[in-house]
Amino acid sequence: MDTIEFKKELAKRKGISEMTAYRYVNSVMDTVRQVLAEGDEIKIGSFGKFTVVTDLEGNKTAVLCAGKSLRQALTAGEGIV
Repeated sequence: MDTIEFKKELAKRKGISEMTAYRYVNSVMDTVRQVLAEGDEIKIGSFGKFTVVTDLEGNKTAVLCAGKSLRQALTAGEGIV
């Protein structure tokens, strides 16, 4: 699923306009980028934790460590609503 499809799916599931979904998704992604760029981590309940890791060459990348509810949903093949 790409970004456009994701925004359409969010709009459909939550009964909001696609423009509102677009704004929400962009706002969340901008915030995630900014927080991680500042060196902080983001914990989202039992969904997971975003952190920044540095490889042996000094390159940084964002990593999502899945939390319990996300791991269980993936294992069971279920979506989280």
